[in-house]
Amino acid sequence: MRTVEISDSIYNEIMSRRKGRESISKTIERELKPIEKCAAVKELEKLMKEPRYKLSDVEKELGI
Repeated sequence: MRTVEISDSIYNEIMSRRKGRESISKTIERELKPIEKCAAVKELEKLMKEPRYKLSDVEKELGI
């Protein structure tokens, strides 16, 4: 792992882009990813946040 010196303004910008308690290295890695990869990650995050179906709803749809 390497150490990098940055200005206070850059440090504050990185900190403002963090998601929750995300590490600084993960934030930088996420920010530097190509856009097409980011779109796939956003889609996965969206799917994880969507409400799940209840078992009773699935059984009702399937006619079980």
